[in-house]
Amino acid sequence: MPATPKTLAPRGAQAAPSSAAGDTRRLRELDALVRERFAPRERRLHEQAALPLDNLRELHEAGWLRTTLSAALGGADSRLDAGDPATYLQAVRTVARVSPGTAHCLQVHNHAAWTLLELGTPEQHALFLAPMRERLFLASFMGSEPGLKLGAAAFQTTARALGGGEWSVSGRKYYATNGLRHGLGIVFASLEGVQGLQHNHQMVIVTPDLPGVHEDADWYRPGGMRVAYSPQVVLEGVRVPRSHLLGAPGAYVGGRWQGRFHLGFAANYLGTAEGAYDWTLDWLRAFPEKVADPFVQAHVGEARVRLHAAQAAFERAIVDWTRHDAVDAELSSMAAKSTCASAAQDVLQRLLRLVGSTALFDEHPLGRLGRDLQTHILHVGHDRTHQTLGQAALGEAFDSTRQK
Repeated sequence: MPATPKTLAPRGAQAAPSSAAGDTRRLRELDALVRERFAPRERRLHEQAALPLDNLRELHEAGWLRTTLSAALGGADSRLDAGDPATYLQAVRTVARVSPGTAHCLQVHNHAAWTLLELGTPEQHALFLAPMRERLFLASFMGSEPGLKLGAAAFQTTARALGGGEWSVSGRKYYATNGLRHGLGIVFASLEGVQGLQHNHQMVIVTPDLPGVHEDADWYRPGGMRVAYSPQVVLEGVRVPRSHLLGAPGAYVGGRWQGRFHLGFAANYLGTAEGAYDWTLDWLRAFPEKVADPFVQAHVGEARVRLHAAQAAFERAIVDWTRHDAVDAELSSMAAKSTCASAAQDVLQRLLRLVGSTALFDEHPLGRLGRDLQTHILHVGHDRTHQTLGQAALGEAFDSTRQK
């Protein structure tokens, strides 16, 4: 007697380890919100290459923009170093199944809020975190610069002491996801005259009302991830008060913050692939001849295997952060990030062989998900990631905090 047909789709089919599952009730609610509200907006937002404000407002209203904040600030206390390491990551994964760009906006904001929570003063919490409870107030990280080389000893953006506790910040940043208009940016600068990134790296909080801050909204026109609005920002002698310096010099490097953010990218790659897989199964079921084709069945099964492996790597890495060995967790996260990116690429290619070109028309999401993935995985830097993992395995010196 044949078994009852069952779909092994990513949405809810796997039971993650409890420490990797997050708040499953809230995540189910988020999944419904994303599918019902975000999906109809995605095509328009891609065409506009615009910040997904409607999506972000609904995420704010549901509390998702405060997920990494403390309960005292209206947050969910979900951070890798807290009791719930998974909810904010599973939220990024859930949103990415429909809108990878919105998921990246969510990821960057929650990473920036987490950094402000841990390194900020009580005054900075009141100035920059408390508003996140009351209204849509977005945070951005501004580290990338044109021409900045990997491993550089200093940023081109500089901070110069003016006396009286003020600093003058000048430079050019790009890929500033979320921009500045709706909140703040955490700018990476180097202190003038100080050698070595571990000593000169200074985070500076910049808001759009400060004179000398210019956001180029027309610069961001990529082929994919168009919903992850990431403008170029120019800082021309911006006078920053002492209250806007975040942490001591070198706090970001010394705190190994970059290594904490690997899994946010893994979550996005995995969610994007799961979204493409879910949609493709629905599309194929409309064609009985395809469903009955053994080669189609085999390709779907192979895609399912790759997703299963990526899901396992992602959830294993979350659990590793609960074991209090930060370096091991960073390496596990790097491996998961690379695994999820490679699996997502493989899954997308398999799915594209099955659906036919009509499925890539603009009225459907598959083409956009593919373009988003191909753009976003450029962040992985597979070669550098694999080299770092190899260095660690061979007992050589390595840096597991780097993104590339």
